[in-house]
Amino acid sequence: MEPALRAAVEAVHASPVRAVLHVTGGAAQSLGWVAAVPGASRTLLDARVPYGREATIEALGGTEPRRYVSSTTARDLAAAAYARGVRLSGLAAASAAANATRHVVGLGCTCALTSEIPKRGEHRCVVATHDARGVTEYSLTFEKGRRDRWGEDAVASRVVVRALLDAAAEASAEASASGDVDRRSSIDASTTTISAPDEVLAPFLNPPADVFAKTRERIDDHVDWLVSGAGDVLQLSMTARGDRRAQLAATARGVVPENLLILPGSFNPLHDGHRGMLAAAMKMKPDRAPAYELAVTNADKGTLPIEEVRRRVDALERALETEFAASASAEAEDPPSSSSPPPPPLPSVVLTRAPLFNAKAALMPGSAFVVGHDTAIRLVMPKYYGGEDGMRRAFEELRRARCSFVVAGRVDGDAFRTLDDVDVPEWASDLFEALEGFRRDVSSTELRARAVKS
Repeated sequence: MEPALRAAVEAVHASPVRAVLHVTGGAAQSLGWVAAVPGASRTLLDARVPYGREATIEALGGTEPRRYVSSTTARDLAAAAYARGVRLSGLAAASAAANATRHVVGLGCTCALTSEIPKRGEHRCVVATHDARGVTEYSLTFEKGRRDRWGEDAVASRVVVRALLDAAAEASAEASASGDVDRRSSIDASTTTISAPDEVLAPFLNPPADVFAKTRERIDDHVDWLVSGAGDVLQLSMTARGDRRAQLAATARGVVPENLLILPGSFNPLHDGHRGMLAAAMKMKPDRAPAYELAVTNADKGTLPIEEVRRRVDALERALETEFAASASAEAEDPPSSSSPPPPPLPSVVLTRAPLFNAKAALMPGSAFVVGHDTAIRLVMPKYYGGEDGMRRAFEELRRARCSFVVAGRVDGDAFRTLDDVDVPEWASDLFEALEGFRRDVSSTELRARAVKS
């Protein structure tokens, strides 16, 4: 491996990028290069070669592409790889699950190269990367007849390395800005950074006969991306900005880690009842990463105006930043020992376009939803499902998605009602657990009414 190529792979391994690769039709050498340089275990979550038609269709979730070598197919393979990467990263400890997905990159590559039977069409490869920040596409059309199969495969493999290197540079810059440095790495990033990533690819191209192009579609406004309908789910997590400051940043889009502990709500406003309910549920299920979920669409009222969504997200960010600062101050005053248990993680914020729980379950499989007694009552009312049969079907969808409910007590009139007061059908009882020992008599409606009076 020549020095420039090895240095490029070392730079990728020194970055916070965690990658899943779906490579088909060519660029096979890239997988060996990435795996052959020490440090690959920090970068490579998974790599697949869905070479046959059936394997490609499976990798794309059962949908056959209209054209196997195309921009659309490369992007779809990258999106599928990204989804797998987010789910694999989400298997990390609950305290790390939210930010574990922050630098996940899915890469899709599809090629049509020289073969035994001459092709009438172009020899080309298309590579795409998909991450929380957007999509990048690399397209290379080869000069026909200039190279043999091995030669074309080698150049296509360099496109893959170039794509990983670009993703690594962006992730490293973002991590450096937030002070999020991976100190576990034994590689000195300062000695492996390449100032000109074109060194990996450009010397091996023959323009204008070889035609190379790169496009980057960056998402600068993730809230608009979701509210506009471009996606159905978005995870925002608190990211450090200095010693005692933090802000919400996108850590996963279109897919979230599995096995979350989710408190759904309108958060208008977030109050101590929400915080206390989720904190109590975290003690009950400490192996799950906590999250507040705000559905931007309502079954009756439609989609919230984007200004209103921003207002609620900003309020959640301010509340979480206060918690972050308090935790940082406490840690500075009393540094934890190596034997101390890790502090409880800050909740992430998940935005969805899923007002109903079966839709939430499809977007967030394996999740436990923390709900109040009043919500639990409505969950088991057949009239909301068009009858008993509809309710059974909805709960079967929840069961298949491995989702469940944790039910907190609520004041109802003069009485405090719990899960024991909910008429849960026997066939659905395994999906409900009581949140014991929690009571907080406050509601968003009361707080809004007080705010209006004041």
